[in-house]
Amino acid sequence: MNSLVPETSLKRIVIIGGGFGGIELAKRLSKKLYQVVLLDKNNYHTFQPLLYQVATGGLEPDSIAYPIRKIFSGYQNFIFRMAEVYSVRSKGCLLETDLGEIKYDYLVLATGSTTNFFSNIAFENNSMPLKSVPDALNLRSLLLQNFEKLLTEKNVVEREKHFHIVVVGGGPTGVEIAGALAELKKHVLPIDYPELKIEELNIHLVESSGKLLAAMSDNSSKTAQHFLKKMGVQLHLNTAVTSYINETAILNPAGEIKCSTFIWTAGVKGQLINGFKDDAVTKSSRLKVDSYNRITGYDSIFAIGDLAAMKNADKEAYPMLAPVAIQQAKNLARNLNLQDNRKWNVFNYKDLGSMATIGRNKAVADFHHLQFRGMFAWLIWMFVHLMSIVGFRNRIVVLVNWMWNYFSYDRAIRLIIRPYKKNTNV
Repeated sequence: MNSLVPETSLKRIVIIGGGFGGIELAKRLSKKLYQVVLLDKNNYHTFQPLLYQVATGGLEPDSIAYPIRKIFSGYQNFIFRMAEVYSVRSKGCLLETDLGEIKYDYLVLATGSTTNFFSNIAFENNSMPLKSVPDALNLRSLLLQNFEKLLTEKNVVEREKHFHIVVVGGGPTGVEIAGALAELKKHVLPIDYPELKIEELNIHLVESSGKLLAAMSDNSSKTAQHFLKKMGVQLHLNTAVTSYINETAILNPAGEIKCSTFIWTAGVKGQLINGFKDDAVTKSSRLKVDSYNRITGYDSIFAIGDLAAMKNADKEAYPMLAPVAIQQAKNLARNLNLQDNRKWNVFNYKDLGSMATIGRNKAVADFHHLQFRGMFAWLIWMFVHLMSIVGFRNRIVVLVNWMWNYFSYDRAIRLIIRPYKKNTNV
């Protein structure tokens, strides 16, 4: 046990997860008061809002990923371990990991969210999620491999499958990747594959409700819908996907679509770790917390971000968004640095607004009573995302790529580095 984390006279705070919340918390905790131990199964932080651009060839993964050790270079009493946590043993204040047991005085879970397939095995086994860098690279490879296959495929049925892409979920990720695919179809693929009739490529966006971007205003939703239709995306609102087997998506009531690319962005759930009582866990695999982010029934264990189901004034859980995670991390760090829990502040979320981009010069943004759309909203979206990326180099790389893509109408990073192979045993 001692070899995993150096012993110290300071109290130890272990943070699980190197996402937005985990990184912010680790930065702000006093290293004079605590030994801070950060655990993550990856050795890098991912800027998830731009994963869809990696998947569609606009950015390389190293421009939205940043080494955790580099973020905390020079920090005293900070330890990072690349580890996967299996379970929490609260009675002994121990974590079971693939490296062994790690003891804690305080524990903060910032594990974020994972794709929710709603217990549908067919979706889980056969669809393409988009929650991590490997997911984005897999999708990029699959898209490009399908176009390469089309050049030599003689079977009419197989060719038809490759000419249909189905995106399930009309939230920000679904809308953004559908728009990016539409731009690929218009500006890039006709040049790369002049032998193919790229105009026959069909991009389908399926949403079970009657509204895209459900969390945003009606005006923003209608604007996004208008933009996507203008870009040639086929919208299927009030439509449920009931199955995807043998590269055939069954839509109710729209019928079936044979497609070799089936992208799932329809839902997320908390990335839960074993060891918690059932009454502390919600149906969406989130942990119930009080207004201090302390998990119900556990005095020294906290949860922040997507995993934390904290109720707002309307008795609804805060949305699973990066700003929520960052603000909760700041408040929790302040409270823990005070040490005296009688002086702790309750969490109050400041809604900074929401945005989504559909394509070049096309975006929507809601800021309280102000709503923007079109090019101005697109510029706001670019600025906010650019400034949120970790690392000066990454900001420059992303900005240069965006400028190149904008003026050249090109997506330069169309490389099949790691060919994707579908699991044919399911």
